Formats: sequence, structure tokens, C-alpha cells
Amino acid sequence: MRKNDSIEAYNRRIDYEIVFSKNRKRAEIVVRPDLKVEFRAPQGLSSETIKEMVRRKAVWICKKLESFEANKLPDQKKQYVEGEIYLYLGREYHLKIVALESIKKSFTAFKDSELTVIVPGKTSDGLFPLLVKKAIWDFYSGRAEVEVGSIITDYSRKLGISPPAFKVKYQKRRWGSCSADNVIRINFQLIMAPSEQLEYVVVHELCHIKEKNHSARFWRLVSKLMPGYEIHRKDLKRDGWMYVL
Repeated sequence: MRKNDSIEAYNRRIDYEIVFSKNRKRAEIVVRPDLKVEFRAPQGLSSETIKEMVRRKAVWICKKLESFEANKLPDQKKQYVEGEIYLYLGREYHLKIVALESIKKSFTAFKDSELTVIVPGKTSDGLFPLLVKKAIWDFYSGRAEVEVGSIITDYSRKLGISPPAFKVKYQKRRWGSCSADNVIRINFQLIMAPSEQLEYVVVHELCHIKEKNHSARFWRLVSKLMPGYEIHRKDLKRDGWMYVL
């Protein structure tokens, strides 16, 4: 469950989104590089209590927002035009678009250092970016599903569990999640990250099958399965802004 609220503090308005979770034990405030403030709350915490907690952390929130504003990153959303750079498992590929009269459906492939999208030759200029976007999203989603499935199979064996059901899909705010009934969901755009970062997210969510919170036992389990995960977690936090289609 989500809801929005705001406070006025230090000559600025702080808008924040409240995200309730029945599995969460402690409240947490997150300030993101896109200047969004998120209050992660245990189920049942009142709006007034949350507002008071935000007020108490207002100085810290404002400093974080000012820091992100001063170092604002460029918009990474793709235009789906020739020459654009696309990441795949950490490697850069230049987009090449080819129009062929002989085909009726777009498709995508890697060739050397290029990500090539082939579209029907009779496509109008206005439809080109839409067809290219769909072709790339379908291609990346399919590749991500194969990679995630392989990682889940491998680490499920190490964890001593049967491979759980999983879904690879677009998620606006999360890299991954594990539901109460142990369905793993992974953001397909993680296929843009180096394989170690993708692997870390999958391992993280798999460990939630045995440990539903982020307790010390949970992190010990992650470390046991993937020694040195801290490096990949840190790298993902630093570079995740680039993994946008």
C-alpha cells in the first residue's frame, strides 16, 4: 500500500511517498538520486507518527536532496535512435537500425559491438522509435529471463531448495522482490548491469525465501552464498542510474 504526504521545512516543501509493508519491523527513510523521498513503514503506523518522524529527519533529508541536486545525473531515458549506446551485461553496444522490405516483424540481435534492430521497411518515420523500443524491450526481457533462470537454478541448489517461480518484468522502483508466497520478481533492465550485480540481486531475493527480513541472519546467508556481495551491492547503488531503457 502506498500514499503521499508532505511537510514544510527549512524553506522548502518535502514531498514523500509512504510505502507500507506487513513484513517490515522498523521504519526507514530513503532519499533517492531522482529526488524522490520514500518512507518505508511497518503496517499500521499512523500518518501523524510518520509526519513527525519526517520532521525530525528534515535536516538530513534536505542535505541529501541538496547533494543530489548539486550532482544531478543526466536523463538516461532512451530515444531509440541510431548511434545511441546500450548496455548489456556491463558492455556497451551502439544501436544500429536497419529497415528491410522483406520482413513483417521487427527483431533484435548483437553483432560485434552493435545492437542491431531490424524493422519492416515500410514503417513510417513516426513509428520507427516505437517499433525499435518494443524490439529492444522484448529482446532484453527474453535474455534476462534466461540469465535469471540460470542463476536461480544454480543458487537454489546451493541453498537446498527447489527453484522457485520467478517473473522477469519492468519494475519502476525495484530491482527485485520476493513475495510472501516466494515468487521472485526481477527487473529485466538489470540485464544491462555487469553479471555480478544481476547475480547479487537474484541471490538477495532467493535468500528472502528463508529469511523474510533484513536481519543479521539474512545478510550472513547472502554472504555465505555469495562471498564479497558487498562490492556488487555498492556498485549497483552507484551505477544503477545507468540501467534505464
